[in-house]
Amino acid sequence: MSPVKVLRNCTDLEKSVAAIAVIFNNHAGSDGKLSKAQAKDLLLAQFQSFIKGQELKPKYKEIISDLDEDKDKKIDFEDFMIILTSLTIMSNIMHELQCLTMKK
Repeated sequence: MSPVKVLRNCTDLEKSVAAIAVIFNNHAGSDGKLSKAQAKDLLLAQFQSFIKGQELKPKYKEIISDLDEDKDKKIDFEDFMIILTSLTIMSNIMHELQCLTMKK
């Protein structure tokens, strides 16, 4: 079945998560996992707007430091989503979106 048919009746949120899964799977190895180094490269390449300005935050440093340690260690989609969610929560974009929502 084609991805278009699968996603036809999905909500925007479901489509967003599916897009993340597709991107993850396109970069993952045959075992369905990324090395920590691959995960870091993927985040730095495709999550730049959310990461921008976070470099001095302790949580950001902790996440990147963890990805820099034991770079060959593999992470699965669940681990990747936890990292992605953490970076999203601390991002300036998330804060700006929350401020816009509160103004409504």
